[in-house]
Amino acid sequence: MAILIKSWFKPGKYNNYAIAGNICNAFALGEIGSQEDFFLVGTEPIEESFYPLLTGNILDSEGNVLFRLVRNILAINPFNCSKILGDHVGYEIHDGVGNLILKVRTIYERLPKTDNEMFVTTLTGNFYNKQGKLIFTANSGEENEHIDSKVKCIFGCKGNALGLVVGMSQDETDFVKIALNSRGKINEPIRGHIDTKEITLDGKALINAKITNCKVHISSGNFVFFGHCEFANCDIRFHDEAETIKNFVEMLYKQKWE
Repeated sequence: MAILIKSWFKPGKYNNYAIAGNICNAFALGEIGSQEDFFLVGTEPIEESFYPLLTGNILDSEGNVLFRLVRNILAINPFNCSKILGDHVGYEIHDGVGNLILKVRTIYERLPKTDNEMFVTTLTGNFYNKQGKLIFTANSGEENEHIDSKVKCIFGCKGNALGLVVGMSQDETDFVKIALNSRGKINEPIRGHIDTKEITLDGKALINAKITNCKVHISSGNFVFFGHCEFANCDIRFHDEAETIKNFVEMLYKQKWE
């Protein structure tokens, strides 16, 4: 199985990524949504912004999770990685001893096959899976970037229309659409039966999930249900924005019956 190069997949008008020589408005690599394995999702900036949005799990060469990135923010950081803003649009992330792990850079340029200039985001870094295998070598968008042939990939997404899809099942593809269209806000799937646990719904996509006897936390509306989902005997706790909305709905409900 080969990954195409010098191809365009659902290019954006103003913002795109250059990944392995390919141009796309969005991409997804790896085991999307995994807590233990590598994945990386890049989506188009919000509205008039030109700042890229990246979400993913980044591992070291021994298969340990170095950090989890959620829309460019270090959400989980067990190895004390640091994020450094540069002179250009983008940033670098270094590990606890100063080694470069990920470099994100966006420049305004004119690419081949187009007469228009646009913002193009490239990555630099070596990316490993949980077995410690090097599966993606990024080199600022150059054609010598290498993606292992077994890595699941999607290049390009506009609504429900995807560009190139490699190695993903329909179930995985459905979740990737959710992740890309939410611009990384939703980045973890929950499937099957979850019982007697404490979970947070924010950032989750519940896919044919049954949640029983759980303490469930909600702080925002950034979660979705897909397929048949149900809750039973759960303790639902509302926080922050979600608590404000809950209080407002309760006030309206009370006024209706007074």
